[in-house]
Amino acid sequence: RPLSIDRHCIVSRESMSLVLVLTLAGVASTGTPVKLIIDTDFGGGGCNDVDDVVAVAAANAMADNGEAELLAIVQNTAPVQCAGAISVLNHYYGRDAVPIAAYNVSTPGATLQMEDPLPYVPLLGSTFPSPIKNTSEIGEAVAMYRRVLAAQPHRSVAISSIGIHTNLAGLLKSLPDQHSSLGGEALVADKVFRLAVMGGKYPQSGVTGPECNVCGGGRNPHNHAVASAASSYVAAHWPATSELIWSGFEVGFLVQSGGANFQKCPVASKNSPVKAAMVSYENGPNKSRYSWDPLTTLVAVRSIKGVPSVTSCNCDGANVINPFTGGNVWVPGKATNQTYLILKDGAAAGDAIDTLLCQVPKHLQH
Repeated sequence: RPLSIDRHCIVSRESMSLVLVLTLAGVASTGTPVKLIIDTDFGGGGCNDVDDVVAVAAANAMADNGEAELLAIVQNTAPVQCAGAISVLNHYYGRDAVPIAAYNVSTPGATLQMEDPLPYVPLLGSTFPSPIKNTSEIGEAVAMYRRVLAAQPHRSVAISSIGIHTNLAGLLKSLPDQHSSLGGEALVADKVFRLAVMGGKYPQSGVTGPECNVCGGGRNPHNHAVASAASSYVAAHWPATSELIWSGFEVGFLVQSGGANFQKCPVASKNSPVKAAMVSYENGPNKSRYSWDPLTTLVAVRSIKGVPSVTSCNCDGANVINPFTGGNVWVPGKATNQTYLILKDGAAAGDAIDTLLCQVPKHLQH
């Protein structure tokens, strides 16, 4: 499959080589649903991809399985129609009650300029039913984060970050409010036990340039600056008591999902917004896509050990992100709460994602 420029701020194909060790994938469940928040650039304004659709669908399928409890989905980019497309997915899976919120594009010192959504966003909104159509109908993401987190037990929430880090930076900087007397960092430390981030390249971005989630996609210089600063802040200020897992470009690049293995399943009918988004993005049926975001979401819910197709780097140190360029480097050092993923079996990882996509939504099962 051709390499999409949208996953980079600067691209060099020659530098993208990776040797993998193969293993088999499996699924582990503790029996207690993981409380999950998804923070996504679904449909545009960040990496401009379709794997967010696959990630949100996979999360809903895991919720159907009792693996996850979907607490909220927050949009971290500017396009106003994207929230409506997220609502289409939630409605398809029977989860209209899951709250959706969006980044405040007028945030002082971190404004975002408007960008157009991908074509599948208005397609989903005009073709499939949903209670929400655009961001004018929903609340602000940082306020949603604070309200939802404050209501959860101690260290019970996992976050899948599959977009730019505007919301997360805003959460960390947030002040006490009516929902919690804790400031942002303290609230995260008290409530969030795991943050899985699709962002960066490991052990460093180097000459290939920054990965698009940490730099905002590179199309808009202003948004690039805001996104890079936000990513740097999150990497530097995420509480040490919360596990921080980085899933790099090089991992999801070698995992395919959403193609023929899914689209030949009975569930992939004309009634499936997941199939519609995939066919729109790929300009035809039965074409798969790189799986950066769904794999990250699998790890957020199942843990690294629960996704046998990946493993931890087992390397002490921390990820450092340049606040101006979005470039990143893993800096070896003392043991921290951070690690990054190593892929063991891309085919098995893709199969695990497609298995979730092939599930009939639970509320439609007879």
